[in-house]
Amino acid sequence: MSICLPNLRTPALLGFFTTLPFAIFEVVNQKANPGFPFNLFGVLWLSSALFFATLLPIVHYLRAGGKLLDHPFSLLTRLIVLFMLGSMWAGIISDQMPCFLGIPNCD
Repeated sequence: MSICLPNLRTPALLGFFTTLPFAIFEVVNQKANPGFPFNLFGVLWLSSALFFATLLPIVHYLRAGGKLLDHPFSLLTRLIVLFMLGSMWAGIISDQMPCFLGIPNCD
């Protein structure tokens, strides 16, 4: 069973620790808005966890002695997915940064 399902514990923890500072900013700097945006942080955590779940097999393969261009189609597919997830995550962070910093009327 472990061959079919990858170990998702490490990407989930890395995604959690990547998203945690922004959640702390949100909790500390929210003044008038009593609600916590669980959906926003769920999407941030999921996208960063998927980013690390895509990146870690490349890193493990390289550390095991594999060459980067042994499987070019797989590498290209993973790089495209990494770029899309990273762009989405950075776009959400840059859009929501005023809210994280507590600036009023940030929406």
